[in-house]
Amino acid sequence: MNPQERIQERIAFLKEQLDSLDHYLPETYQFLTAELDLQQRELMERKIQDFYWNQTNEQQNPITDSGNQTQGQESNHRNL
Repeated sequence: MNPQERIQERIAFLKEQLDSLDHYLPETYQFLTAELDLQQRELMERKIQDFYWNQTNEQQNPITDSGNQTQGQESNHRNL
């Protein structure tokens, strides 16, 4: 499981916990919402990092159409 999937699972868990609170202490709700915000931020940071990583790789490894280029098989070796 990749890091983004783990974060998404934590987000789902936190949302489930918030939804299941019938009666709660304000501190509990505040803690869960703060943790949810933190996980959502971390997920977005990873998505942005992945996006820029992919952009950088595409720029460094452009696909070029080389056509049908042939390389000569001439030997540069001299007989001594």
